[in-house]
Amino acid sequence: MFSRVTVLVMFIAAVQPAAFGSCAPDCPDGDRDGVVDTADQCPESEHGAPVTMTGCAHDTDADGIPDYRDRCPHLSAASVDAWGCPAGLEIFLEGLSFETNSARFAGTTHPVLEQAVRMLVDTQYRQVLVAGHTDDVGSAEHNRRLSRQRAEAVRQYLVAAGLDSGRIVARGYGESRPIADNTTEQGRSRNRRVVLHVLGIEPG
Repeated sequence: MFSRVTVLVMFIAAVQPAAFGSCAPDCPDGDRDGVVDTADQCPESEHGAPVTMTGCAHDTDADGIPDYRDRCPHLSAASVDAWGCPAGLEIFLEGLSFETNSARFAGTTHPVLEQAVRMLVDTQYRQVLVAGHTDDVGSAEHNRRLSRQRAEAVRQYLVAAGLDSGRIVARGYGESRPIADNTTEQGRSRNRRVVLHVLGIEPG
């Protein structure tokens, strides 16, 4: 009679070729992760990344960021950044206005920006993404350019206020990410916005 250990070893030896793809060339393994394509649920895994028996990268906290890239592998959050850590916070610069079709601020005082600076000074973060958005009036290219210029104007304000320029980036998304109905004036007003995405917040 076989011992339990012997039977286990024989079983593994019997199923390993079919499960992990060691029977090439008739068992193709496109991403070379050791799991044949017919059994691979993630057939385009990054080369060299450790994977499960289904061919997908380990994701212990189920946050969508594989463990090999996750700096917070045991912390699950509703929203995480590219490194698997809490995505931080969003600061909607409500009340910030620009001159029509311009990246120049309207008015001479900007309390919402001053408040944002105070918040960021007191926060440990890895990066701030300044995201500019518009409504859908005008061409898509014009709106992308205008939103980028407005985001850059906010970035320059933050840097001039003493924040680290290397940690602040500006992006313009134009009309591509509406949060309200562009068929109404109220909706278009909401879509014309600049948002600060504070990424990689660290415990204070």
